Amino acid sequence: MADIPSRKSLKDLLAEQLPKDVPFTFYHYSTPPTKSPALFSAPPHAKSERTYCESHFLSATITPKDAKASQLPEELLILAIEVLIYTTRNLTTIFVSKADSTGYLSELHLPRSQSASPLKAICGTFVSWLARERQRNGKKLVISLFARAQDQYLFPASIDNKNKHVLDDRGLVKWWCKVLDPIIWEYQAEEDRKPFQERLTEGASNNGTAASQSGTTAKGYLVIPGYEAYDTLRYVPPSPTPTTPRRWAASHPLLQIAPHPAAPPRCLVPHFPDDPKARFLDELDEELPDRGEAVIADGGTPSRSNGMWKSVKTLDQFWEFMAFRQECSSGRIVGFIWVVLSPPSTSIPEVSEEAEDAPSQHSQLSAPSTQTSQQPHQPTPRKKTPSSTKHKRRTKKPSTLTGPIPLILPRIKSSSSSNLSSTSTTSPSSTFSRSIPENSPYFTCPPSSRGTICFSTKNYNRAHEVLIHSSFATRTATARSTQQFKKEVGVLGGVAEWGWSVVGRKEETVKIEDAGVRSVAPVTVMGVRKKRKDGDAAAGNGVGNGNGAGAGAGAAQTLDAGLVRKKPKIEAPVPAESAAGVQILGAGLVRKKPKA
Repeated sequence: MADIPSRKSLKDLLAEQLPKDVPFTFYHYSTPPTKSPALFSAPPHAKSERTYCESHFLSATITPKDAKASQLPEELLILAIEVLIYTTRNLTTIFVSKADSTGYLSELHLPRSQSASPLKAICGTFVSWLARERQRNGKKLVISLFARAQDQYLFPASIDNKNKHVLDDRGLVKWWCKVLDPIIWEYQAEEDRKPFQERLTEGASNNGTAASQSGTTAKGYLVIPGYEAYDTLRYVPPSPTPTTPRRWAASHPLLQIAPHPAAPPRCLVPHFPDDPKARFLDELDEELPDRGEAVIADGGTPSRSNGMWKSVKTLDQFWEFMAFRQECSSGRIVGFIWVVLSPPSTSIPEVSEEAEDAPSQHSQLSAPSTQTSQQPHQPTPRKKTPSSTKHKRRTKKPSTLTGPIPLILPRIKSSSSSNLSSTSTTSPSSTFSRSIPENSPYFTCPPSSRGTICFSTKNYNRAHEVLIHSSFATRTATARSTQQFKKEVGVLGGVAEWGWSVVGRKEETVKIEDAGVRSVAPVTVMGVRKKRKDGDAAAGNGVGNGNGAGAGAGAAQTLDAGLVRKKPKIEAPVPAESAAGVQILGAGLVRKKPKA
């Protein structure tokens, strides 16, 4: 595979994948990386990993062509996707939390071949862009999601729209696999990775900058509880060429991404929000002795427990039990999907958190000994008695002013106009975004990959509630909810306009192929019909194949005449059976005699 292309902005990447000359408007807001509970539970007598979480929310709108010119442009929300990014010292996890559509993309009246491609292109481009921006040298990156078919996720009452096409359980699993499949083919296959010595020499010549991208491999994983491997692979898209092997596996990569692969099963399964695996983990954790909510919520293990459940002993048993859960056994299938991006292995292992904490603890332990040795040489500081502090507090009395109140005129600064202009251009979200560090041992957050508005976690939840408490049942209600969403989120962020427009540049090559297929299809069908007629003629009269529409019509008349002529010819030799059928002829003659 070719190397990863140079980093482009999200606006340019979307323009390359959207239909040509079709305008879209996007609204993107996010949160800074903040501390969150660990995804993986820590083994017994060990600390949980320090984990940071970052939320991204992207929504897309359109302006229908039949919008009234006298009024303001009528924007309609068509898609929204929420992505959570969890980062630790050695792993980055991109979790697709929710994605939903309103069904009003049909207002653009796109061709049938491109009616569903914009939604797929937006979701795939956004996740791929976040994966590129959040890649770190020598760190694994995982894209994870849980595919479960529902009527609506983010847009209330959108199911009342007749134009909304809701995928069933099987179609949704296939759809998400098709969305993530192009991301896999942007990187090398695991068996195509070069030997370690060659990668080491390339890394030395390039100073380790290009080796991390060119040597990164990608592989997809799919697990459908209750399905065998050969049944699961039916939902995976085929490879682009027949000779290329498939880059998907009907298994899970938990042993590769877990921080402690030899730990008990509860330490190998990530704990995502609103995930059936997380709910099953919480129920199984009730079997542990001395279970405390504070310890479990922090990702730890009770002190008196070895981290093993009583009912589930291995990871394979965990997936077998998942097939009998309510989310997985209600008559519809669900899919757990992963895409693992593995960088080339580093030659020098990094220092873990426990190793870093050890020197600090050692220095803290050695500090008192040094202080005790220096105590005889330094005079002991005199302690303040509480009486002295009380005495000082008593002496400080508020001074009272007496006499007439003087008139104080307000001061007008000469640079007030410049300050007003600067405060009007800067918003609270921009100043809040500047205070976020770009690089850290636990995450990377470049300004180019942040949202237009960078919210705190509290304001992010408020903006999310604005969307949830809206209605998208009709076109009028959707237009009203879209305007309210734009306005209230802008007020929370301190900006008036926070969207950006994109005009697609992708050529409609599918139309040419469709036209060719349609022109060939009728000829093929007519040829099949003619062959059937000619075949009947050949069987009955020995006539050859026709060479055109006119020949087919003439052959039909000839065949009918031939069939009529053959029937009496076949019936003609029947009287020859008179020698063998004397009784039949005699019976006929006996009946004719009395009539005569």
